[in-house]
Amino acid sequence: MGLLYISKSPTSIEILQRLEAIPYDIRLKLSTPQVQNNIPPIVIIDIDENSLKQQGRWPWSRKKLSTLIEQLHKNTPAVIALDIVLSEEETNPITKLNNELTNINKSIPPWLIDLKDDLDADALFSKTIKDKEVVLGYPFHKNLTTRSGELPKTSFANDISDIETITAITMKGYTSNLKAFTDNVAGSGFFSISPDRDGNVRRAPIIAIYNNQVYPSLALEAARLYLLEDEIKLHTEKIGQVKTVTHVNLGKKEIPTDAQGQILIPYLGTQGHFDYISANEILTATKSFEELENAIVFIGTSAQGLTDLRPTPLQASFPGVEIQANILHGILNPEIIAYSPDWTEGATITWLAVLCLIMIFLYPLLQPLQLVLSGMTLLVLSFALNYWLWLSHQINLPVILSLLLVMAISSVFVIYDLFVESKGRAKIQNMFGQYVPKEHITKLIDNPKQISVNGEKREMTVLFSDLRNFTELSEPLTTQQLKTFLNQYLTPITKIIFSQQGTIDKYVGDMVMAFWGAPIEDKKHAQHAVQSALQMQSMINQMQPDFQQLGLNQIEAGIGIHTGEMNVGDMGSDYRRAYTVLGDAVNLGSRLESLTKYYDVKILVSEDTKLQCPEIVFRYIDNVRVKGKNNSIKIFEPITLINSISDTQKDRLDRHEESLTAYLDGDWNMASDLLEQQYKKTKQKIYKLYLERINQFNGVPPKQWDSIYTHKNK
Repeated sequence: MGLLYISKSPTSIEILQRLEAIPYDIRLKLSTPQVQNNIPPIVIIDIDENSLKQQGRWPWSRKKLSTLIEQLHKNTPAVIALDIVLSEEETNPITKLNNELTNINKSIPPWLIDLKDDLDADALFSKTIKDKEVVLGYPFHKNLTTRSGELPKTSFANDISDIETITAITMKGYTSNLKAFTDNVAGSGFFSISPDRDGNVRRAPIIAIYNNQVYPSLALEAARLYLLEDEIKLHTEKIGQVKTVTHVNLGKKEIPTDAQGQILIPYLGTQGHFDYISANEILTATKSFEELENAIVFIGTSAQGLTDLRPTPLQASFPGVEIQANILHGILNPEIIAYSPDWTEGATITWLAVLCLIMIFLYPLLQPLQLVLSGMTLLVLSFALNYWLWLSHQINLPVILSLLLVMAISSVFVIYDLFVESKGRAKIQNMFGQYVPKEHITKLIDNPKQISVNGEKREMTVLFSDLRNFTELSEPLTTQQLKTFLNQYLTPITKIIFSQQGTIDKYVGDMVMAFWGAPIEDKKHAQHAVQSALQMQSMINQMQPDFQQLGLNQIEAGIGIHTGEMNVGDMGSDYRRAYTVLGDAVNLGSRLESLTKYYDVKILVSEDTKLQCPEIVFRYIDNVRVKGKNNSIKIFEPITLINSISDTQKDRLDRHEESLTAYLDGDWNMASDLLEQQYKKTKQKIYKLYLERINQFNGVPPKQWDSIYTHKNK
């Protein structure tokens, strides 16, 4: 990810680093949450809002902190680390009382003076942490020269030569804990973390240099105590006149770092990935906490008022103590820490060269849409390869340069091709813009050979939609209200048809005619038409409140769909032409729309359509012979997509199929009972129609009965 941002105004390199942060954050979000390695367990003792409410505002007395550590120690944790600094002495109450009495010319009783040592909270805290595996935290200052307290002895090996040439972050000041605490504690480490220029915390130093001495971070020192190591070893590699930090050794564990001794924080997820226990629970506990046994315990805060919440790529307000926990988990499991290997620059340059060669030789052969798709493919490929290296091998390679390169070269080629083909695009737009969605026009522009304005016969699907009783409903409307209604109704209808790759044939008042399969071939033309019908009915239901505001109550539409061979092309006279479909199959689609009112269903499709829609659930309606046709057709009502059908719908379909199967098998006694039950339960007209047919023949199927019902009206 690069160096820390030091300058006030961003340089070109820093701008690239900020851009690089975008894909880095995406990778991080895609790879979290991760499963935590529970060896060792890490537990956070949270000085949360409830703790402050119950125990008093911060800072707490050292006596209370001593009690907290004693309570924790009873649960035998491996290490206790404090993500807080204790840099100021706590006033002894005897001293405070003596000063107040002196101001009014009175003296403190001798017996109270004898209690002074017993009431010394700092002494009590020093005694509490002594001989316990406790690590105290303190901040280093990168820009301030403030120096408070005395720094602890470092746990780094003493054989670090030419330390002034090491590239690790050099600090100018510090605020250390009281010397009495530092001298009695098992270890100390800094918890300072500098965010990137955008304010997000992505990396953390695990070492820092002050006054020609290397110091460990809080998490690194806690890991040292947990692993029972006496010292930490820093490894560097000399490049020119400087020593670049490569990694840190903690016993057998090798923790990779960048040149400044930082690691990319291996976040396991958003806040709460580690176990939290309220500090108040520990202070008031009457039970033991099994999760603390042999655990590494961090004491810190998530309370908003204590200002230890940091912005991270995963969460805008992330507790600083849990950031420390993530760092520690990474140090103890260094295989999950992403790093940039020595060959990073060479690999980046090689990949950029490969991308350039691919685009230079491939792009001249492609159309604009193909260029866009190819560019997107190369973008995805670059990111996917980068993400694979990150996820599988924890290798952090820069990716923004390759993404910018692909976008830049792809944009140049696309703009050039669009400029050259602008005249052809305008011609096709004028010819088909009123019929088909923009996606179709783009395909036609990319493949002009697909265009055929001459008549041709092709298997297609046609849809007719008409509002029921619209003439009567619209009579009270003014001309402006009627115009408003038709616009509100036809606009979303057209949008749905276009979204399903359909072509609008015509509007006749409230009637809509559309077809699928031309001018662009569509192998799923039947399914797209039926999905359009289902979405149209859903849209009409959602728009009922809008229609009611215009004075129209319960607007309903019938939709008929048929699949078959049709003549399609640019047809008409010398005065007016239209791209349309003709043929018996078209007329049958119109007949089916008319039958929706007879059966009181909203959508009817032919069997030819149903057979091409394996992803949609239908229910059988009837076997009919429409007016003007000798052959019968089976008609069906689409219900929903297979993957979204509910148990209730399945049960209704089973009852429906059982009823009509009995009817078609000629078992009219059973059919009559089942149909009667269905009608009483659902009040659907179709069951009443079948009951009327049975009653017409006195419950006995006539001889040579074929179950076909002939409709005499259109």
